[in-house]
Amino acid sequence: QLMDAARIVFERDGFLRARIADICDEAGMSHGSFYTYFVSKEEIFQELVDSIEFDLLRVDPIADDAEPSDRNRSANRHYLETYRNNAAILRVIQQVATFDEEVRQTRIKHQDALAHAIERRTRDYQEQGLADGQINAWFAANALGGMVAFVSDQIVSRDVPVDIDFVVEQLTRLWANAIGLNTDQQRSPKRPQTKSS
Repeated sequence: QLMDAARIVFERDGFLRARIADICDEAGMSHGSFYTYFVSKEEIFQELVDSIEFDLLRVDPIADDAEPSDRNRSANRHYLETYRNNAAILRVIQQVATFDEEVRQTRIKHQDALAHAIERRTRDYQEQGLADGQINAWFAANALGGMVAFVSDQIVSRDVPVDIDFVVEQLTRLWANAIGLNTDQQRSPKRPQTKSS
């Protein structure tokens, strides 16, 4: 109850103006009950950050034999939809991260964990001969993760209708092309050869 109430209050009032009293009123609980679980407004906000960042960056289970592009498509869709569903509180988290080091470090920790997972997967594709072996997997993981995060933020912040299927497909193709993914599913039709004069 307190976590749900805190989210409502932080989204409505922002972090700096939010008060423990308002959180308790929203939850229908006494102030004493709040301090049974949390010592401060900062602590309950940190719990929210942890929960939302985990949901945003986790990778949904997918079959081990899934095509690389299907795997990435699923991850892109999850990120976009979760970002959209949490847009209001994510705006608050982004603001707080500019002045609260603990919140900033929490975001970095979750983002690094996801990047390492993408890096490992990219290395696997390189070892299987499915991806360009000259690409630095760690750099690619950060660059492509940043692309998805930026596009998600732009879509949500503009608050206009967007075809999520289209966005997911474009991000998936950009990711595959960026690492030189070589699967039958991803290959473009060959251009007809012409004789040079």
